[in-house]
Amino acid sequence: MSSHGTFPSQEIARLIKDGAIASAAGIAPEQIQPSSLDLTLSVEAYSMTGSLLPLGGEKVRDLIERFARYPISLREPAVLVRDNVYLVRLRESLKLPQGVAAYANNKSSTGRIDLQTRVICDKNPRYDRVPEGYEGELWLEIIPKSFDVKVRAGDSVNQTIFYSERTFVLGNDLARLSRKTPLMFAAGEAVPQPAGDGLLMTLDLEQDIVGYVAKKSLKPKPIDLAAIGKHDPEDYFEPIKRPKDGALFLSQNAFYIFSTYEYISVPPDFAVEMLPYDTSAGEFRAHYAGFFDPGFGYGAKGEVKGTPAVLEVRPYEDDLIVRHRQPVCKMAYERLTAPPDKLYGVGVKSNYAQQRGPRLSKFFKPA
Repeated sequence: MSSHGTFPSQEIARLIKDGAIASAAGIAPEQIQPSSLDLTLSVEAYSMTGSLLPLGGEKVRDLIERFARYPISLREPAVLVRDNVYLVRLRESLKLPQGVAAYANNKSSTGRIDLQTRVICDKNPRYDRVPEGYEGELWLEIIPKSFDVKVRAGDSVNQTIFYSERTFVLGNDLARLSRKTPLMFAAGEAVPQPAGDGLLMTLDLEQDIVGYVAKKSLKPKPIDLAAIGKHDPEDYFEPIKRPKDGALFLSQNAFYIFSTYEYISVPPDFAVEMLPYDTSAGEFRAHYAGFFDPGFGYGAKGEVKGTPAVLEVRPYEDDLIVRHRQPVCKMAYERLTAPPDKLYGVGVKSNYAQQRGPRLSKFFKPA
């Protein structure tokens, strides 16, 4: 096992066994993913006056005392209203060893319903970053952006990875890895990668349905996070057909689901993070959930020739015109300290291992 890198499932299990990760409700085995841990909501939540971070020396509870509007109990299902800010204590708490830190982001299923989540911890003025050796509670800022959502204690809306110095594959190392193990496929053929800081992915606008746009002007029933496959997608999203002229108009602040033209493959020794959008490529956010476990698009022994990535896109500053094969994001490969004892899509229940094209969240009935 390497001393540096992102931790695989068995190392996360060891942290739990040693008490570095704890929960009064207990941590279920299914929370442990190949290289990440699903975090769960507690009963304690608050409606906040706005989004904010603690300064150095401040605890999250200090912010709640000053800026909370009212408390909410998640002991029973509660509705979080879109465009409002909520702060929920996570059931998991940490007592990390020195040298071990954590990074969090949305789960894919919640990212695809435009549910923004960001982890906050004491004395740390950064979202989704837990400093090494951190000891204390974890809190989650939740902002439903397009739809009301119904949640309760025990629901999982985000995930975290644990690491000792994240180690990304850069430059010539990325090119060498690509030659050894194909990382990207297009039209069923492996695409060799040049030296760089990640795999450049482009937009696919040549499918019958190229994407979906959220019906934000309507007020459908809340999306219940416990009701898997129960919601009618027509109540929440409008499908986008292939544009006749190859160009698509995106409205400012609307929420879209698209997919990449290229398919990616994540070998067992690696995990992948979708890098934040590059403003030189356009003022839009290309994802909420940007973490891919080992085995995604790979299979047990490399028999799967990649899987497209689904993109959650929101134009910010202006309306946009996008076209087929327009660059939209990069995939950064990072090393694990060891291969995990289970792979995504292989012996692990996964909702998106076989996704093709712009697939909606697991909360919706299959199209």
